[in-house]
Amino acid sequence: MADETVLNINLVLVGVDLLNEPGMVDQFRSDFGPDMSAEVDPVAAAVRGLAEPPRTLTLGKDRIQLMLHATKSAISQEYPEDMAFTKLASVAFRAIELSKSKSPKAIGYNMGWIFEQDSGQPAIQYIGNRLFGTLPLDEPGRRIVGGNGKLIFEDAAGQWIITVEPRFNDPNTSLVFVGLNLHKQQPHFPSESEIKTTLTKVLQEARAFAKRLEAGSP
Repeated sequence: MADETVLNINLVLVGVDLLNEPGMVDQFRSDFGPDMSAEVDPVAAAVRGLAEPPRTLTLGKDRIQLMLHATKSAISQEYPEDMAFTKLASVAFRAIELSKSKSPKAIGYNMGWIFEQDSGQPAIQYIGNRLFGTLPLDEPGRRIVGGNGKLIFEDAAGQWIITVEPRFNDPNTSLVFVGLNLHKQQPHFPSESEIKTTLTKVLQEARAFAKRLEAGSP
């Protein structure tokens, strides 16, 4: 495995509407800077069939965005530079701390990550060989030339869903995209340290998965 990039990472609180009073948003803006922008998206409400439109708060300098609605709240960061995710954890916890909301129904941690594999093969062939190359799938006159996959497993952390495919599904790229979702049935809000630790764990799992893929046994 060579170069790697975290494209985006987020925390999703299901059934939680964060910062749902004007005073909360004002305090949040005071905490994180006047460049924060806020908007309401009625188009998204119409497309999703929502009674109320979602609200979006954007911290442009940090590339952090909060998508807030009664059904769920998501705190996301694009192309984070800090691989400890300190600012994202701080923003997420402060939004939780300022809000008066019932406990989440579930919590999700999600990440989009890419890495440059150096097999000399296109990513689609590389993935097909690593995921399925040892399985007795070939028939006379037939060989595996590519593939992608989705894996679901559980451990002490929760339920993991890992998707692996060529970046942009480009048949010629050597870049491998790995999407990770960690779903936790946790009926209470996480602490700031727990958010940071779990986000870091998601990145560690991405790297571990890539190493297993390189070895041919994900």
